[in-house]
Amino acid sequence: MKNIKSCHWLLKNLEHVVILDCGMLKVGTQGVYQPEGIIAGAQRFNISQTFSDPNGRFPSTMCSAEQFQREVRLLGINQRDTVVVYDNFGLFSAARAWWMFKAMGFEQVYVLDGGLVKWLELGLPVAPHYVQSPQPGDFIAQPQTGYFIDKQAVLAAIDDPSVLLLDARSPARFSGQESEPRAGMRSGHIPGSANVHYASVLDDSGLLKPKAQLRALLNDAGVTNQALQFSCGSGITACILAMIADECGFYPLSVYDASWSEWGQDSSVPVATLAP
Repeated sequence: MKNIKSCHWLLKNLEHVVILDCGMLKVGTQGVYQPEGIIAGAQRFNISQTFSDPNGRFPSTMCSAEQFQREVRLLGINQRDTVVVYDNFGLFSAARAWWMFKAMGFEQVYVLDGGLVKWLELGLPVAPHYVQSPQPGDFIAQPQTGYFIDKQAVLAAIDDPSVLLLDARSPARFSGQESEPRAGMRSGHIPGSANVHYASVLDDSGLLKPKAQLRALLNDAGVTNQALQFSCGSGITACILAMIADECGFYPLSVYDASWSEWGQDSSVPVATLAP
């Protein structure tokens, strides 16, 4: 797979890549991010603070290109580096970091299959602390259009048959049968959207399913040759669907930044539910 690297591949290339822990707490979880381990040589990539818009109205929305470039350079990342991202749940927020790098025009970024969970399960090397880069890198942010879209772009495409929005939340949240974890949110989904739960892209061992199965998931949701938009609770797991769609060769792809954390609290936009 073009966007994925295995734990065994990473083990062989520890000295030749930049490794970023992009893990985060799930919504509703209190406390400080404390992973069960740190992959040897990893640096911390804090999506919810360092790499989010400090003036954003919604959680973990994309920061400016200037902020992204500055913070990535502080990690010592250079234009010719290869970057491997992972998270603490196996596959939750790593794809968000992958998408952010792609949105900034950086192509040599890969998601670790199985993430920290698989790495620890295999008994591979861990470290007591994150690595600190001794000097800044020369990374250059080159913003790409269309990677992140806003509410207006989603609203404009609701009745457009050439665009399909896929929602990565659980079926119960998508249908409106389960309340949202964030206070003040309506239940349901964006009209015309389809549901592909982000957890459904993994097999029983916690690894990404083969490409044929991923394509079948998308096809079952109604994907043919439309432009695809992706949403979730806040724009994090939506990037998992963007990653598998990219893996399967679909294009163009856009992630609705803020996602339901914005849409669900805005009474001026429509919401659909499914009868139980």
